[in-house]
Amino acid sequence: MKGKISRWVAIVSLTVAALTGSMAAQAEHVQAETPWSSGMPLESLAGGVTSTAINTTQLVWGTSLSVNALAASGRGQLSVRLTDIGWPEALQSLSLLVTDLNGLWHKVDGSTGANGLLFDLNGPATLFVAVFAQSQSKYEPGLYNLQASFSPVPLPAAAWLLLSGLGGLAAFRRKRSLDR
Repeated sequence: MKGKISRWVAIVSLTVAALTGSMAAQAEHVQAETPWSSGMPLESLAGGVTSTAINTTQLVWGTSLSVNALAASGRGQLSVRLTDIGWPEALQSLSLLVTDLNGLWHKVDGSTGANGLLFDLNGPATLFVAVFAQSQSKYEPGLYNLQASFSPVPLPAAAWLLLSGLGGLAAFRRKRSLDR
């Protein structure tokens, strides 16, 4: 009797474990298939915290939309690079949108290439980097990599050189006026 009960318990626990694993896999698949969100504000789609750099690789089953927020603390340059890794299959569709929701809107279909995109920013801003990707089918995955970073522009060395030159001229003029 103990042998039958232990066999029955083993079969039930294996069945429950298999069903749980199958349900988790289906839940991940459903989450990867992002529904069309027409009219939804871009701010509400942004995932994670706002940072000054993004480096993410995403596996796509079917259709995926990811939105990342990027903070630019002041004047500087934003570099964005999107690459279709092509593993195990190249993506059917890959699009990138970079926006500040005011005047900057830049859309690229496909990979951005090795150099990526460069944007000159004149002041502090919150930018949104959205990637829409679609694999060949919902049963064949694709993989892409997104890299974005903000580099503040330092005060050029020429400004310090100019200030020291003007200071030297002022000192020279003062010395010359004292000598007279």
